[in-house]
Amino acid sequence: MPEAQHPEERPCLHCMMVELIEDFFAENPAMSGESDKIDTDEVVTALAKTVADLTCSQNGTVRQQIIETLMHEIMEYDAELRREDASGAVTSVARH
Repeated sequence: MPEAQHPEERPCLHCMMVELIEDFFAENPAMSGESDKIDTDEVVTALAKTVADLTCSQNGTVRQQIIETLMHEIMEYDAELRREDASGAVTSVARH
């Protein structure tokens, strides 16, 4: 669970999702039987289905904007994490 919060603050959705994914694969090992391995294909499919579920009631233009925003955010965070990894940074803005 994320660090201690002030009563008026919401929990970090990203951190909750990461924890849920990690717990899921710890409790349900990938087909290879490796309990510490996360099946990224399964995660990507689950995220794609979730975005589709959440946006299906939106018109086509709004859905397209959401998808483009998601793709942009993925590329931005990927670049940020790669820079941090290359510099040896200990903490990440993307993961609290």
